[in-house]
Amino acid sequence: KCYSFFAFQVALVVGAGDGIGASVARRFSVAGFVVCVARRNSDKLAPLLEQIRGAGGTAHGFALDARKESEVIDMMRCIEDDIGTLTVCVFNIGANVRFPILDTTSRVYFKVWEMACF
Repeated sequence: KCYSFFAFQVALVVGAGDGIGASVARRFSVAGFVVCVARRNSDKLAPLLEQIRGAGGTAHGFALDARKESEVIDMMRCIEDDIGTLTVCVFNIGANVRFPILDTTSRVYFKVWEMACF
């Protein structure tokens, strides 16, 4: 296997959506990592978890609002206590805001800022 020196390492992808986050998680799995993936709606993780496991990888899914410190701490403790020490963490969150900056409300601006800066 390519990158076999990564075997038994643990990777966490926060913001494992349907695009970049899922691709990053699959790539870590192919490289031999145990993959932990998190996103706000954990039901949407099922297809990604099935893909990784179907390809012979090990994957764990977590519901997480990355803006909430207590949720992040609980998830990190769970991973480190029950799965293994994290080797790498990818913070790939996004707010899916798709309109011009001049049309952005202060509420939306704060939400995006809060997510990106936590």
